[in-house]
Amino acid sequence: MGLIRGHQFTDSGGREVNEDSCLLVFEEGRGTCALVADGLGGHGGGAEASALAKDIIYKSFTSEMIEKPEEFNVWFQRANQSVLAIQTPEVEMKTTLVVLLIRNKKALWAHIGDSRLYHFEDGVLVEQTFDHSVSQMAVLRGEIEPEEIRGHVDRNRLLRAIGKGETIQLDVHEEVDLEGENHAFLLCTDGFWEYVTEREMEKDLRRSKTPKQWIERMVKRLEKRTRNKDNDNNTAVAVMYEGGVE
Repeated sequence: MGLIRGHQFTDSGGREVNEDSCLLVFEEGRGTCALVADGLGGHGGGAEASALAKDIIYKSFTSEMIEKPEEFNVWFQRANQSVLAIQTPEVEMKTTLVVLLIRNKKALWAHIGDSRLYHFEDGVLVEQTFDHSVSQMAVLRGEIEPEEIRGHVDRNRLLRAIGKGETIQLDVHEEVDLEGENHAFLLCTDGFWEYVTEREMEKDLRRSKTPKQWIERMVKRLEKRTRNKDNDNNTAVAVMYEGGVE
């Protein structure tokens, strides 16, 4: 059925509070679930929102199966209602959310916000999620190039997030067949991908035998570029799938 390995990393960066959350779990009969969430909101509200979203997705994963990608809507709406329920007029916390599921040699994922999922095949980046942000819209309008998102003035302005309203719109990816190939997935918050380019992700992946080595190489780049900076929380989960291994 292929060999699946994973590793997760989170750090507060230059901030006092880490408002990111992550999850990596392997369940017999249910497969693999990986998750990253980046909380938004002052007074610790962001941390509360991302942790709650993580808990809701974990409980959903361990209690019910997703048979079709669109069923992610049920899980995300459940998380959305839970975050809305703890909001106050003073703290309207929100969170991004990206979730990957691997089961029966298939992968599927969904996201909302600007936390990203990157999908690599045989060491080459083949697709990535689309940020729900003002800066991503600037790319669509031809105002900036995709690589300019990292330094754009409106990069942190999100158009969609868990907790942003009663109804949410997430992006759901169709099922991907993993059989017979080597695949890698990187889920990360903007505090991580802001300092590691896609080309560097590929380069470090090709040099790494394990998800842990891959993340460690990318973290070294991040730390070098954020030294003495008030950088954001940064979080990543890496998953490797070796298709020919039983």
